[in-house]
Amino acid sequence: MQDRRFSDEELVAYLDGETELVPMAQIEAAVQEDPALAKRLEALRFDVTALQESFELLQPSRDVLGALPVRGRAPAKRPMAAVAMAACVALAVGFGLGNWTSGPERSGWVGYVAAYQALYTHATLDHIQQTPEQLQNELARVSAAVGKDIELAQLTALPDVEYKRGQVLSFQGRPLIQLAFATPSGVPMALCIMRREEAAVSEEALATMRLEGLSSAVWSDGAYDYVLIGGTEDGLVRRLGQALQSMQI
Repeated sequence: MQDRRFSDEELVAYLDGETELVPMAQIEAAVQEDPALAKRLEALRFDVTALQESFELLQPSRDVLGALPVRGRAPAKRPMAAVAMAACVALAVGFGLGNWTSGPERSGWVGYVAAYQALYTHATLDHIQQTPEQLQNELARVSAAVGKDIELAQLTALPDVEYKRGQVLSFQGRPLIQLAFATPSGVPMALCIMRREEAAVSEEALATMRLEGLSSAVWSDGAYDYVLIGGTEDGLVRRLGQALQSMQI
């Protein structure tokens, strides 16, 4: 049985007990019948716990909080989904710990996807096993969100990585897509694509850098901007970026 019924966001809300947001009974029943879903839920439980601990490191001290004006009572519990969102926002604007400030600063959506990718672990993609037909149908839906028609053969032809899934994200109300890959050792990587609001006259050459401590390559064909990010093998990311650029994905 393929685990394709529930999104990561729904499962995180389920783990946090957000009964008004997700079909709790359906998820509970599916977990009993589907070992793949149960394994995925456990992986997310681990990731969410780690995320919460990381988020706590970003909180201001009690002294700082005491100096702030009080405007009503704060809720006693912060839902895990809200923790995840807040952590992503903090990372995106540069307040996160780690290597964000040690390399070239990338603002806007590039910083957003870098912070998101930094949360990935080997377990994030490990459970995903799709048939070629499922991958193609998903890819058609996802690529259409940014006005593209990407062929599955283009992604599966890339050396040293396995294409795992595609999903539609959003930045400031505009869609961007994430195409996720994994290396043979399980290192997660992602190609993110966003359509420019106004097409540029010329292309932007591929440039490599470290974002959130991850090897990254960015480029543009004038109509779309691209980011390839993941792992710490700079040479691999450069080669894959050049291959994707030559394919005119």
